[in-house]
Amino acid sequence: MLSLYLDKRSSGLWAAMIVVAATIPALSTDLVWSASALTKVTIHIPSKSLSLMPFYLGKDKGFFAEEGIEVELVLMAPPIAIAALVSGELHFSTTLGAGTSAIMQGHPLKRIIYVQQDLTFALTALPEIKSIHDLKGKVIAVNAPTDATGMSATAILKGNGVNPSGVTFLATQITENSYRALMSRKVQAAILPPPYAEEAQAKGFTRLAEAKDFAPLSTIGLIASIDYLNRNPSRVQSVLRALLKTLAYLHNQKNRSEVIRYIIGFHKIDHSVAEKAFTTMLAALSHDGTKPREAVQREIEIYRETLKIAKSFTPEVLEDLSHLRQAQASLRESGR
Repeated sequence: MLSLYLDKRSSGLWAAMIVVAATIPALSTDLVWSASALTKVTIHIPSKSLSLMPFYLGKDKGFFAEEGIEVELVLMAPPIAIAALVSGELHFSTTLGAGTSAIMQGHPLKRIIYVQQDLTFALTALPEIKSIHDLKGKVIAVNAPTDATGMSATAILKGNGVNPSGVTFLATQITENSYRALMSRKVQAAILPPPYAEEAQAKGFTRLAEAKDFAPLSTIGLIASIDYLNRNPSRVQSVLRALLKTLAYLHNQKNRSEVIRYIIGFHKIDHSVAEKAFTTMLAALSHDGTKPREAVQREIEIYRETLKIAKSFTPEVLEDLSHLRQAQASLRESGR
């Protein structure tokens, strides 16, 4: 449980972790920066899924370096990342789901940008399963029953008149494990993001439902501790400006072919799968780093029900978008 990670952490947590900084070959760029002039920032990622690709792209295109930031993408389990954020041993995390659970349990964190404003997950099943009703009595792979994948699966089942208690959720911890479990037929269905859902579909597996049609949950963005936000406002805004530049680049149709080639290299997948995966991802990306307030409020109610929390929350409890607004303003002033 999250509380166990938080309560039992030690001051040496960061040093004790086995951390993998995942990287891929950088895209060519005409700009050259001195590494010594950049401020190092650590950003947690839960996996190297396509949902996290904007962070790699922003790094490889030089958008972070333009803002004076040397970003290190650090791979670790979300509960450990939340503990590291609270203890000050990590600067940012991309996992809004785990962060939201922590905030609603009283930990001093805030969402500061939405990279995705909608879910990209698809409920994907074995080829012989053609209907959500066919999943009764079956096993569905999710990262965790109480995270965004588990809540998405629950919402899809309920939305189709299937009682979630009539299926078994297998907690796999990470997407790659869910995908492998489905491919090996150890489960009958899985909640998968792109490009895993598109790869499975290309192999004849059934795409049963889109999570965004049933649950307005947030998965990818940035969260940080309130203390870090208060102590480093200019650094926070630099990171946010880099992400806003990345979002603008991804939404620009002129860059589509280049981005698809990047995805092919990123995930080692063929062109048709990469194109379909990017289409799914692009539709979910925020244009300006925000998410509609009514969607956030609906999301809060899903978390309260899942986590059995009686206390009411408003979006302002989860968010601090003041740094994002300042980043947006400075980009407008600079003509970007």
